[in-house]
Amino acid sequence: MARVTLKDIAHEAGVSVMTVSNVVNGNLGRVSAGTAEQVRRVIEARGYVPNGSAQSLAAGRTRLVGLLVPPGTEDQSLLVSAHDVSVVGAVEATLRHHDNHLMLRSAGTADDVRESVRRWNLDGIVVMNYTDAELEGLDLPRDTPVVLVDAYEREGGDGSSRATEGSRVARVGSDDAQGGRLAAEHLLALGHRRIVFTGPTTTPSRVVAERLRGFREALETAGVGWDEALVVPANTSFEEGLRAGAVVAAQHPDATAVLATADILAAGVSRALARAGRVVPDDVSVVGYDDTDVAEYVTPSLTTVRQDVVAKGRTAATLLLEMIDGERPDDPARLGVELVVRESTAPAPK
Repeated sequence: MARVTLKDIAHEAGVSVMTVSNVVNGNLGRVSAGTAEQVRRVIEARGYVPNGSAQSLAAGRTRLVGLLVPPGTEDQSLLVSAHDVSVVGAVEATLRHHDNHLMLRSAGTADDVRESVRRWNLDGIVVMNYTDAELEGLDLPRDTPVVLVDAYEREGGDGSSRATEGSRVARVGSDDAQGGRLAAEHLLALGHRRIVFTGPTTTPSRVVAERLRGFREALETAGVGWDEALVVPANTSFEEGLRAGAVVAAQHPDATAVLATADILAAGVSRALARAGRVVPDDVSVVGYDDTDVAEYVTPSLTTVRQDVVAKGRTAATLLLEMIDGERPDDPARLGVELVVRESTAPAPK
């Protein structure tokens, strides 16, 4: 079947091609209400589908948004965690709802970013999972709206936040310090005093650093001494959780609780503790982070800090669309967190 064209619609409606184009592209100030309705009836009757490329050209936009993440290994997905999948899914759904399209790309250098923006003529960029130093190296374009997910403003020499001067950059993330604080306060209220903190503490991640900061502040406020030896570095995976849990069992037998910076990590810790003969939560309480599906799938189910990752992705996309339309949103957008108590925490053993 031949594709229905603007010319076909114009001929049947008895108007010019330009009039049909104005109706299709929403330029209704140039068309009377009666004529616009007449054109719409013909469009619906003929099943006309506008050409996306032509619409983008007319609007001066491609309606393409790039989501940039660090490159992984050749056999590894770019989205390595349930958190990432949920955020990206929410970004895509929000963009799709506003007739925009998402392109997922890996970018490790400034050249990668420039190639993506120029080759695909991206209207805007969402950036996630980069450290501060990596972001500096990307040299993000100043003439393209950018939203940074889980990124913090760098501190200036006078201690004040240094905004990206003259740039079109917004940030969205959760209140990570509050998350660490809530987890610590929960465990302290249960009588725990020897609490292990495990997560990717050796990487330059402000997200993890903020969670650790909130955790430490809660301990200090409660008058509990901070012991650096109770930090067990571990990357965010179940396997790393197994390793961290084994370290806790072997090297910290007096620890009665563990806070892990991700649910999948906490699940590995719980499994390793069980293998070592430590019962969760009777002997050791375990707290996760994110409130992903795994928190309810494991036994015992995980007490965890919930961050609304869907709201994070939705907010990132909404901020970007506002910036593309010329607005300047408030920066940064910090979303609240809450503690979800389940079966993996209990009063400290006597």
